[in-house]
Amino acid sequence: MSQIVSKKSIKTMIPSVVIALVFALCFGFAESAKASAITKQNLTYLVNQARIENGLQPLKSDAHLTMAATLKSKDMIQRDYFEHYAFGLTPWNFMNYSGYDYMYAGENLAINFDTAEGTVAAWLDSPSHRANLLNEDYEDIGISVEKGEFTNADGKTEETIVVTNMFGRKKPIIVEVFNNLLEAISRIF
Repeated sequence: MSQIVSKKSIKTMIPSVVIALVFALCFGFAESAKASAITKQNLTYLVNQARIENGLQPLKSDAHLTMAATLKSKDMIQRDYFEHYAFGLTPWNFMNYSGYDYMYAGENLAINFDTAEGTVAAWLDSPSHRANLLNEDYEDIGISVEKGEFTNADGKTEETIVVTNMFGRKKPIIVEVFNNLLEAISRIF
């Protein structure tokens, strides 16, 4: 008789267990569903979502800015620094080297974040980074996500992720033509 009772109790418990699992999957793990990997694509998507939510146009990915961001991230890891300006270099040096001729430009950096959402949330919580992210003058974006070893302030070396986000708007072609004309005239005289 006890075996039959056992089987009956199991049969009556199955719907409850299924409901509990569905609930846990739908609601219990909602936070982890919002935690995406730190990738160029995820970061670009989240940056553009923030811009759209604030009535701005989304940014277009630019190969030259992406190259500038990659060079900057790799330089920071190689030389073990985390700053906008270091070793006599500025963000604009990396942009110029990559061939991005900007009229407006900016840079956001991040280190030691676990998720793309955490990275963008931190930028949005910082007034200067938020101003870059929501700057209406920018049209283009380039993002680099690089893993590497970094020595923290305590002198401990750890594997981390460094993110460089470059923003910009290219100079109009007419400005470039005019500048080239002025340069040619200055060489004559």
